[in-house]
Amino acid sequence: MNGSIMPTENNSKNSNADEDLKTYTPLSHPHGNAENILRFVNNNKISVNNEQLQKLFNHPEVRDRKIVVFSIIGAYRKGKSFFLDYCLRFLYAHYQSVNNPNNPLTDPSNWIGPENEQLKGFSWRSGPACETKGIVMWNDVFLHTSEISDEKFAIVVMDTQGLFDNETSPTENSRIFALGTLISSVQVLNLTGVVQEDQLQYLQFATEFARLSAAVGSNMKPFQNLMFLIRDWVYPDHHDFGIKGGEEYLQTFLEIKKDQKPELRSVRKFIHNSFENIGCALLPHPGSTVAGGKRQSRKYDGNWGEMDEEFKKEIEKLIDHLLKPDNLIPKRMNGKDLTSSEFLAYIDQYFKLFQSNLLPEAQSIYETTVEQQLSMLINSCFDNYLKSIQDHESSIISTNYVSIIHQMCKLHCLLFFKDAMKMGNSEHEKKFRKNLENRIDNFYTTWAEKTTTKVRNDEEEKEKSRKAAIEMERLKCEEQKYLRQKDVNDLRIKINEEEIKRKLAEKERDAEKTKRLEAEEHVEAIKAEMSEKDEGRQFRFCGFC
Repeated sequence: MNGSIMPTENNSKNSNADEDLKTYTPLSHPHGNAENILRFVNNNKISVNNEQLQKLFNHPEVRDRKIVVFSIIGAYRKGKSFFLDYCLRFLYAHYQSVNNPNNPLTDPSNWIGPENEQLKGFSWRSGPACETKGIVMWNDVFLHTSEISDEKFAIVVMDTQGLFDNETSPTENSRIFALGTLISSVQVLNLTGVVQEDQLQYLQFATEFARLSAAVGSNMKPFQNLMFLIRDWVYPDHHDFGIKGGEEYLQTFLEIKKDQKPELRSVRKFIHNSFENIGCALLPHPGSTVAGGKRQSRKYDGNWGEMDEEFKKEIEKLIDHLLKPDNLIPKRMNGKDLTSSEFLAYIDQYFKLFQSNLLPEAQSIYETTVEQQLSMLINSCFDNYLKSIQDHESSIISTNYVSIIHQMCKLHCLLFFKDAMKMGNSEHEKKFRKNLENRIDNFYTTWAEKTTTKVRNDEEEKEKSRKAAIEMERLKCEEQKYLRQKDVNDLRIKINEEEIKRKLAEKERDAEKTKRLEAEEHVEAIKAEMSEKDEGRQFRFCGFC
């Protein structure tokens, strides 16, 4: 869109626009706003909003997701913020956001919304003055989980201060270009008319970092996507509007030729060696109503309906191409996709490097990046060592095992460090390997003492338990012996008691038998006596007779 936006004429189509806008919530900014994360202060120094950075990238819903940073950079008053605000509409329609945990606000197929809706979001306005200052990020992060791979993404949208105005110094321009390139995973370079050589030269500072990376033997390109966005394209008879025509134009423009001047070949090599993908889109003029004119009685409010149809068609296709789920590109460092928390560590180092009134050398940026990447790597290696130690702690049964397990886990950790993809040269690797070994050995000193003491205490407890078990077994044996003896004694007593009872029973039976015999003898005696008396009476009777 042209930078000289002026008021447009009021017509019947838009006479009731203000009334219509009262009936719905604008789609582009319902749950967020733009926050300055970096701005230039006195003497070209940089002020960083660390609190906002922490809120964005360390949010619980964001910190462990792969981070996608979509940014735009280019000359001031050329419609960068305007373009991003329509990107926000697409994002709110297609993705969940941190500030809006519910479903997307609109039907993804109708993400543009009402044609007469005022455009809001990142600040933009008509006129010649620069609106965006420093680096600005939208404070709502968009979330996506791939249905195919289950990868979780967090999408951050970034706007940058317009370049080449009458207030921004060349140092500031270079810093914005460099930081935008270092931070983003998809960077849109917003240009008007055609690509100019001086615009490419500003990329050279940031892409010098790529040359240093290549110098140490890395085949990986440090940056992901660069999209040249050419506004107000006036040669559609040579290259059609859209992405296909843009790529044809860019291929011709970035072609490296033998007869080119060395500086022209150099910057083209830098760009090719810096970005994994380089694209281009050619957009037509948005129309006279959008561009403005002296007769217009009101300012253009960014609504969709007043743009030319051809412009709307092309910008809709471009935003869909850049932001649809299948095309999300996470920020990578040395081939590794960064999580949001890892990314925060990198940009924290970059901002510190730029927090002076001197432009840091590319070598400093490169060294900072190498240091940060290797620091993260040894943190990961050390975490693996700790996990291995914890997994094996339960198998330590004597003090001899403490050193053996440490050596085994340390070896696996150092092999992991050796095989991991690393930036830097052999000196960097040697330095950080030594740091890793020192960190492991320092931990081992404390851990071994604590673990050895614990193992010894455990051994003493086990010995006490063993002795206690032996004593318990002895007591059980004594108890069983006592119980057995008691059972024998009880049995003997029982036998004696039964013998006594038997003898008493026999005596009782003998006594009863004696009594019975005596009784029988007595009866017999009585019978005999009675018999004698009967015989005497019989004799007397007979003698009488």
